[in-house]
Amino acid sequence: MYAPETTWTRAFLSVAVIQALVASSLEAYVLISVERCFEPEVVQVARGHTVPMFFALFIFGFIYQLVLVYDPLRSSSMIQIVGLCLYNLCLLVYAIFQPKEVKEALDSLAGSRTWEGKPLITPGTNAWGDSKPALIALPMVVGLATAAFCFVAWKLRSEFAWLVYKAINADLGMKKRVLILQSYVALLKFDLFFLLGFLVQNTVYASANMGDPEFGLSIGFILVVLLVVWLAVVCAQRENKFGTVVIIIAHLAAAGFLCWKLTTISPAVYMFLAFPAITLAMTLCTISMAVLALFNFGKGVKTFTESQQRQFQQNLEETDYASLSYLYGGYVPRRSPLDA
Repeated sequence: MYAPETTWTRAFLSVAVIQALVASSLEAYVLISVERCFEPEVVQVARGHTVPMFFALFIFGFIYQLVLVYDPLRSSSMIQIVGLCLYNLCLLVYAIFQPKEVKEALDSLAGSRTWEGKPLITPGTNAWGDSKPALIALPMVVGLATAAFCFVAWKLRSEFAWLVYKAINADLGMKKRVLILQSYVALLKFDLFFLLGFLVQNTVYASANMGDPEFGLSIGFILVVLLVVWLAVVCAQRENKFGTVVIIIAHLAAAGFLCWKLTTISPAVYMFLAFPAITLAMTLCTISMAVLALFNFGKGVKTFTESQQRQFQQNLEETDYASLSYLYGGYVPRRSPLDA
């Protein structure tokens, strides 16, 4: 099992772990501070789901990021390292908007009552005052982590010595085709977060009525998305044209579903529109890359990458890397940079 061996690979993993622990703790504090001020009837209105929605998205986002961090460090993939920096930037944007959304939701709920005249927020409580410090601290933590990710990524660029490109000693056409395949597979991994994140948001939003058919459909759709993304990666790596066409059709169907959802979400909670909008954009990008990858099937990419992996392993066995480690600043690659 792979374990980070150098200062900067350990640093990249450490930033992800520390951010996940600190940010998740802050988000949990916000949820507890707000929920204890709510009356049970608050789940009947859309604004009552704002804080649980943010909590679900951030917790899922940080956990999924920890899963994603392992692979690029193992395979020396700068494409995915850069993707993780952009991923964290998206989390930062959401963290910046969260205080405004939470305050507006609390202000709206403070003046609302049930049909029986009962307030939705317990009188005498101060949900905003209790949660404000953590809401302000969260974007600071994520912002510092984003800056740290970018700095460490810059160091890893030198450490990896662009192994992905150095391993591909073919013509420019082959380099382009291999890069398209790698980008498509990497995009699928990040696309999965946005699709699942939207479904988590939709599930939390629909949880006010667990008997609603859309709640059950959202849960079932999560399993379908996991299966589709796994099949997409397998079909791409094996150059299965029929399977990839089916995957493209599935993504087109998902894009249509997202377009429909964008028209059904209430403008009163416009922040709920952000995730399906980002998800739709990511889905369209995935479809474009899938089509490009499909056109490259049968043009030697699969054979070439397999031969490069075998050659890389042979070089590992035949070369005294201890004597050559100075070329990488002390870093000795252990895995093929083409290993997905």
